[in-house]
Amino acid sequence: MLLNIGVSYKRAPLATLDALTLRDMPGFYNILKGVPGVIGAVVVQTCNRVDLFVEADEDIAVTEKILWNWALETKFKLHELRKLVEHRTGEKFLEYLVSLASGLESMLVGESQILGQLKSSLIEARGLAVSSPTLSKTFEMSLAAGTGIRDQTGIGKGTVSLGSAALKIAEGSLGNLDRVKILLLGTGQIGMVLMKAFKARGIRDVSVASRTRQRTESFSRTFGGKPADIKNVISQLGLFQLVVVATRANGYLLTKEIVAPQLKQDQNQKLMILDLSIPRNVSPDLEQLKGIVIKTIDDLRDITDQAVSTRRTLIKEAEPRVREAVEKISALLRREGAEPMVSDLYHRADKIRREELDKALSKLNLPQHQQEVLEKMSLSLVRKLLAQPVVNLREAAKKGDSKLLTVAGQIFEGE
Repeated sequence: MLLNIGVSYKRAPLATLDALTLRDMPGFYNILKGVPGVIGAVVVQTCNRVDLFVEADEDIAVTEKILWNWALETKFKLHELRKLVEHRTGEKFLEYLVSLASGLESMLVGESQILGQLKSSLIEARGLAVSSPTLSKTFEMSLAAGTGIRDQTGIGKGTVSLGSAALKIAEGSLGNLDRVKILLLGTGQIGMVLMKAFKARGIRDVSVASRTRQRTESFSRTFGGKPADIKNVISQLGLFQLVVVATRANGYLLTKEIVAPQLKQDQNQKLMILDLSIPRNVSPDLEQLKGIVIKTIDDLRDITDQAVSTRRTLIKEAEPRVREAVEKISALLRREGAEPMVSDLYHRADKIRREELDKALSKLNLPQHQQEVLEKMSLSLVRKLLAQPVVNLREAAKKGDSKLLTVAGQIFEGE
């Protein structure tokens, strides 16, 4: 049985994902190997998810044992973990893994980083001798399918993310951002997207602040930026040229009364505030101040709307390809399930062939070359007799015809 147990950005905020991250992977893999019923495992950890992909014995309940060890290892409350995790088995497992490799599960649909992360996770699990043959093969086929879907649809190419759109807006007012001091207020999903965009452009002078110091430090550790205290940094806005606000505050975080005293009236200072919060966290009255430029998420829509529209079209195109890939992988895995029976069938037939051949040769006084002719004939006879039954067995396995496989197992069962 293939089983996925995971938590992603869809259900948990960044701080929770950080708390659920497994810091000692070799140690945790050793724990998983000791869980009764676990045959193999691959753990995938990114900034947006912690996923455990497991091959397990169908007759043994392993989910609760894995969750218990996960909670224990991360010192996370088990009852809270149960609320956050998603469980997938069978074709749902395959659909998720192929979608993941295709970029459809990413926060920024189509991003390619996940492919490398999946490959690295598989290599690590193999290096620690934890990934089972079936799990490894499933990963390899899913990665190949995901890569093919990306190539066929072009998903992720030529699209504009929220982060790159925000940079374009900022550069329109401030010019090159390489030497601009930036303040990012907010460490949620939008803050993460912005920080990724800054890092991709090589922009390093970014201070980060949020509601709590712990959350800020967790964010900075994962994505970069210099953690700052939100109260202190808001009282020092005059030090920055670009302030990005992406919080969930109920009211205005920045107002005319807060910002005006910090502006240097005797200098030609320019401060751009990019308010990406919904609802707005920056008071409109700030626009009355000289040198202040305010842009909101509405200003980004002209840039991103076309990209979002293109991406939606590509997602619709990719989804049937994912289903097609899942069906193909599922059939191949089912066929693999018949191989032990096929191998055993050939082994039994060859044993009988050799026994009967030896009996015949012992009664005949044949020269060596004639013995070889009989040997080849017996081999050919076995292969031809078993060829069609083996084809039928493999096809039955691919189609999931358990009845035929059961009957075949009974027919060919040895003593």
